[in-house]
Amino acid sequence: MSVPANPTAGHGGPAMTVAPGRKQGLLLVPEFPFDSFWSFRYVLRLIGRKATYPPLGLLTFAGYLPESEWDLELVDLNVRRWPEAALRSKVAAADVVFASAMSIQKRSLVEFLQGAARGTDTPVVLGGPFASSFREQILRPESPSDRVLHEGLDVLVWGEARGAIDQLREYLAAGPRHESGAPRLLIPETVARVEPGSRGYLNDRAIFPPLDDVPLPRWDLIRVSDYDSMMVQTTAGCPFRCDFCDIIQFNGGFSRPKPPALVRRELEAILATGFRGGVFTVDDNFIGSPTATAQLLDEMIEFQRAHGYPFGFLTQASVDLGTPKLAHLVEKMRLAGFQSVFLGIENPDPEALRSFNKKQNIKVDLDATVRVLQENGIEVYGGFIFGSDQDTVASAERIVAFVKRSKIFTAMTGMLTPIPFTPLHERLRREGRLRLAEYSGNNTDDNVQFEPARMTAAQLQAGSRAISVALFTAAEAYRRALDSVAAVRHHGFNSGRFSARYVKAAVASIWGQGIRRHDRDYFRLLRSAFRLDRQFRRRLRREAREVARLLRDLAVREQTAWSVDREHAYRLAGLARDYLVRQCPEVGLAEVTSWFAGVRARIDGNALTVADITMIGQNAMASLRAQARQYRFPGIKLRKAFEAAIRGWHYQKAMAAPTRR
Repeated sequence: MSVPANPTAGHGGPAMTVAPGRKQGLLLVPEFPFDSFWSFRYVLRLIGRKATYPPLGLLTFAGYLPESEWDLELVDLNVRRWPEAALRSKVAAADVVFASAMSIQKRSLVEFLQGAARGTDTPVVLGGPFASSFREQILRPESPSDRVLHEGLDVLVWGEARGAIDQLREYLAAGPRHESGAPRLLIPETVARVEPGSRGYLNDRAIFPPLDDVPLPRWDLIRVSDYDSMMVQTTAGCPFRCDFCDIIQFNGGFSRPKPPALVRRELEAILATGFRGGVFTVDDNFIGSPTATAQLLDEMIEFQRAHGYPFGFLTQASVDLGTPKLAHLVEKMRLAGFQSVFLGIENPDPEALRSFNKKQNIKVDLDATVRVLQENGIEVYGGFIFGSDQDTVASAERIVAFVKRSKIFTAMTGMLTPIPFTPLHERLRREGRLRLAEYSGNNTDDNVQFEPARMTAAQLQAGSRAISVALFTAAEAYRRALDSVAAVRHHGFNSGRFSARYVKAAVASIWGQGIRRHDRDYFRLLRSAFRLDRQFRRRLRREAREVARLLRDLAVREQTAWSVDREHAYRLAGLARDYLVRQCPEVGLAEVTSWFAGVRARIDGNALTVADITMIGQNAMASLRAQARQYRFPGIKLRKAFEAAIRGWHYQKAMAAPTRR
């Protein structure tokens, strides 16, 4: 399927011409705060992109609106800040505004309603996580910003929009205009009836149906080159019950995987836009259903092989990913080209994890989990929460120590936040511990939302700031970046592409972060990464020569056995398998998998044939040489060091924001 990128979408191109009888919809994406952890605004400046991710939810929702009936325009305020008058004219010309937001986008949404939308009679429909979790604050406002939302919004859509499509069509068929007053809430009756904090409906298949019929996102509504990465949804929901998490309350308490064929179609659609690079699989828990995940990964591997590995994937998963029982998924993720995974580690203290009802984290060795992923070439991004009822001032130091010890560079740290309708929020409400404070949804914001149990609010705030200082000062960030670059064992499935824009970013980084600041720590990072490239290249070339020698000896002496130990044979067989998967797409994945299983069995039985040894040796040697080429200047370690340095620059600025207030 070919999905051309619209060169003027959301950029002030020619105004759309609306045919008689057709409806005009304006899709609005509120802005993320400049200094938020995941905005990467400081990075985007260097790499020539305007936003990190496209609005997948709105683009998917657009797929539900028949193109025969609707003319749609998408305005992403992260890509362009429109003059208020120009945006107001778009709002006034539309039949309806469809907005989707997370809580972190609240401020921008309020500004839109107070500014461009003010005085127009165009109804505004809000969906997304913010509408689901903060619906009561909007319907019964207490703060000034919530009153703006109460007066400015017309419809709130809970959960996935497809469950409310018929109600929306009925509403829009009447030609509604904006009215001040309480917005209409579209929500399943079962959900509306439950007590806050109750999760009795989370396994209701009627509320959370399969994802078999989700339409392809309307990529034609954006200019793909504005975004650093693309997105694809592969599953929704999560089987765990962390008491601070609101996501399962509107996505379901069990994993709902998309059919592999549908995910393949979505990847093909992204490929057809011309995009190449990182693709975020936006899952609540990628491994929520291990069996389904294995099938999905097989399809993703086949897609990557068929197209020369155009994408590098990143996702989020539970920490049991690193356990032995799921080792097969880690291996498949590596073969599919996964570059990173976000883990909700939260806190290294088991008692703190119990207070979160984070039982799955208590059952695993967190350090070992991180190490397993790093050794398989997958960088770990970690989420950490400070402020459980078991935390004290000293807990901040333990979080910092774990981050450093585990060599996690991207560590998103923040204070515990009670989100409405979660068990945590309801417990704190019953205990009278909630504080009246504006919730921003931004982990770099240090407003305390509740009264801590074992420290004061001021100590909680100070501890959160101390974590940021300990991890994100320039010298410490560069030191941790080097630890991470050295720990992640890169391979041929995530080597990345050093395009012209990244060369430009590297030059800008050297000037802005290194030369102008006279920053020795920055240059120490790059110099050390350069040396790592040389070391790895020499080691791989030496190993390739040793394999070649073994093959020559085998041929000259006409041996029928291989003079290598079992572990070495396993490694060489794995290298051979990797080469066949990455470089030989004409050989089917099932055939490669079957061959590899047979070879391992014959290694165990000391029954390798000459044909086996030759096949293993030749492909292992080719794999080693291919890997060695990755370390030629600018090698993979140096490229990753540049990426980490640029990300670190953003983290330093974003995480330092609270300390400047």
